[in-house]
Amino acid sequence: MIVSTTEFLRRNNGHALLPETRPYRFNRPPADPAPDPGSRIFRTGFAGDAEGAARLAAQQSRPQDGTAPAHVLAEAYWTGVSGQPARAAARLEQALDELRAARPGAPDDAAALELRNDLAHWQGESGDTGGARELFEQLLADAAVVLGRRDPRTLLIRGNAAHWRGRDGEVRRAADDFRRLHADCRRALGTGHRDTLLAHNNLAFWTGESGDGRGALELFEELLPQVLDALGADDFYTLAARNNVAYWRGFNGDATGALAQYAPLLRDCERTLGDRDYHTLSTRLQYGLWSGVAGDPATAVAALSALLPDVEAVLGPDHDLAHAARHQLARWHGADGNPRAAVAILERLVADQRRVLGADDYRTLATQGLLTRYSSA
Repeated sequence: MIVSTTEFLRRNNGHALLPETRPYRFNRPPADPAPDPGSRIFRTGFAGDAEGAARLAAQQSRPQDGTAPAHVLAEAYWTGVSGQPARAAARLEQALDELRAARPGAPDDAAALELRNDLAHWQGESGDTGGARELFEQLLADAAVVLGRRDPRTLLIRGNAAHWRGRDGEVRRAADDFRRLHADCRRALGTGHRDTLLAHNNLAFWTGESGDGRGALELFEELLPQVLDALGADDFYTLAARNNVAYWRGFNGDATGALAQYAPLLRDCERTLGDRDYHTLSTRLQYGLWSGVAGDPATAVAALSALLPDVEAVLGPDHDLAHAARHQLARWHGADGNPRAAVAILERLVADQRRVLGADDYRTLATQGLLTRYSSA
């Protein structure tokens, strides 16, 4: 099966600046896995050393007050971010067993629910989407009893359950779930609350994933001024909302409009996040991609040629973002009248993707399709 460029773009919008802001963190927002931004763990992880952050978290003392073991949550988070989601899930399962052993026969409390939340997330990230979905659905039923249906933590778990339903293939149900969750968050938390904005964002994302690109754009355009008012221009989620408007504008046929929004967004990402941040790098990929779609393949080639060594230096040559940059670089070399350069890139890329992802992965198939196209040019 050959995957079209449009399908490749739709399925790879995760290379943008988090089109769906995944709400898996339980008490803290996803961008803040360490409770204190000034902590050494936080600084180490966000400086690019996820494994080092995990080691530092493992050295922290255990709490004695019955609260969730924050050091375990941080250790698991950075272990998962470092590319070891199964190990992160195993660490959380061990901590959950220890917590339950200290309270034999007692029902799970809020601390246990938090561990179960993160355990379900990393189980899903390790490839078991169905298992993650089941764990979140069980967790949601328990949280409604322990915390109450309108508790903000229960609402976050509802978002997580909806997310993994979507990841497990029930895309339309995920959109419907987020539509109801968004309405409930507005009533319980207010329109400007971060979690309400998160639900709005994820409603828009899954609306797009369900095939309604125009509806996704309208929802993201509605969200952006609310995020600006609530969080400010430099907040991470404001940058994400700007990205999402630009992405879906381009997806709906306005490549020039998308490019006009990506140029200032990239400057702001570099200023606020730094030039080595994953999201800055992914925004550079989007800038190159939409330059080509807008009719300027030479600029796309230049932008992506500059991006590729930076991505490989920061994330490694086998990272998904590095593969996407190589794919797009080859694509625009071909569109710029240089099929030989495109084929040279694609031959190596398809071999790497077969090794890393497997021959039947949609990204491998997309690269193989592009290679077939330019090999016959």
